[in-house]
Amino acid sequence: MLGKLQKEFDSLNNLLERTLDFAGNLSNDKLHQSPKGVWSAAQIIYHLKESEKGTLMYLEKKIQSPKAEVAKGGISSKIRSFMLSRALRNYNKKFKAPSILGEMPEKPNFTEVRSEYLEVRKKMGLLLEKFDKDMLGRAYFKHPRAGRITILQTLEFLNDHLERHEDQIIERSS
Repeated sequence: MLGKLQKEFDSLNNLLERTLDFAGNLSNDKLHQSPKGVWSAAQIIYHLKESEKGTLMYLEKKIQSPKAEVAKGGISSKIRSFMLSRALRNYNKKFKAPSILGEMPEKPNFTEVRSEYLEVRKKMGLLLEKFDKDMLGRAYFKHPRAGRITILQTLEFLNDHLERHEDQIIERSS
C-alpha cells in the first residue's frame, strides 16, 4: 500500500478500534439506549458500518474503470472535501443519512455488526492495495453531498465521519 494511503488507513483503523472497544464495554442497555429519539450507540455503529460498506462497494466498482475515464480531483475536490470536513466537525449541524444506506434496525446485534464492520474494513485495506501513485489524484469516490473526491479525501471523510459519531456514542452512553 502506498505510504500516504497506509498512514490514513492506519489512523482510520486506530479510530475504529478505539470506538469499537468503547462500545464493546457498554452494557446491552447502554448500547441500545436511545435518548430523545436519536440513534443508540449500536445504531450509530450499524450506520458507520453501512456507510463504509457503501463506500467500499462504490470504490470497488469505480476502480475497474480505466484511469483516463476517472476525473482528476483538482482544486474543486479539495474545496468540496474541505467543506465536507468542516461540516462534519460542526456538531450543531444535523445530517440526514442518505437513503441508499437503507432502514435502521431498532436493536442491531452489536457482536454481528462489529464482525461485519471489521470484515468491511479488511476489504477496504485490500482495495487500497490496488491504488498506485497515478490513481491518487483521481476522484474515485462520489460523496452524496460533496461530489467527487480523491481516495485520500475519501479516507479523510471516513475518519471525520467516524470521529463525529464516536463523540455521539460517548455522549449518548453516559
